[in-house]
Amino acid sequence: MQKINYKNINNFYSERYKEYGYSPKSLGWDKGKQNIRFEILTSLYDFQGKSLLDIGCGFGDLALFLDEKHTEYNYTGIDLSENFIKEAPKKHQYSNKNFEIVDILDFTPQQNYDFAIASGTFNLALQEIDNYEYLNLVFAKTIAICNDGFAFDFLSDKVDYQLKEAFHYAPEKVLALAYKYSRNIVLRNDYMPFEFSLFLFKDDSFKKEDTLFCKYKNE
Repeated sequence: MQKINYKNINNFYSERYKEYGYSPKSLGWDKGKQNIRFEILTSLYDFQGKSLLDIGCGFGDLALFLDEKHTEYNYTGIDLSENFIKEAPKKHQYSNKNFEIVDILDFTPQQNYDFAIASGTFNLALQEIDNYEYLNLVFAKTIAICNDGFAFDFLSDKVDYQLKEAFHYAPEKVLALAYKYSRNIVLRNDYMPFEFSLFLFKDDSFKKEDTLFCKYKNE
């Protein structure tokens, strides 16, 4: 794999940070819908007592969102932007948060996480590698370091126009990538017309007598 030029990515977000400071706009979210995305991405998982990896965490606002619902969980946020990672700890009052400047492909945790979330992380068009190729590598890495699975969101290519510098994903292609790793998958495109979220659960075991995933038999 050709090495990704993280400088280009950092420059994009650094310029936005200089303009907007601590704001979702620095992360590329200009329309004030960050919490809707968080609501969707956390909708299929109970984080109480669990560990969470936030990939491309920005300011760690996902943790602020979760703090309103859970108190006993462990959070690690990773991001390429030094500006974001320096700013993030200032916003958090609890000690169960950790932030690191690192790309997911170079990240080596001491132990696995239960679940991972990435919101807006894959929005920029990459120059050195095809976005789908990079996404496939991230899928494989995330599955290797998470016990239960992940939830990622994407800009859709089912749009009237595509944003400059952004990468719009075909939901069917993302779904096909996900099926390489599990059959236990949810794709949600029911909350915004031009964005979608993919949930992948590692455990896709099922009971042969009724072909139900085992998690439904255990509930």
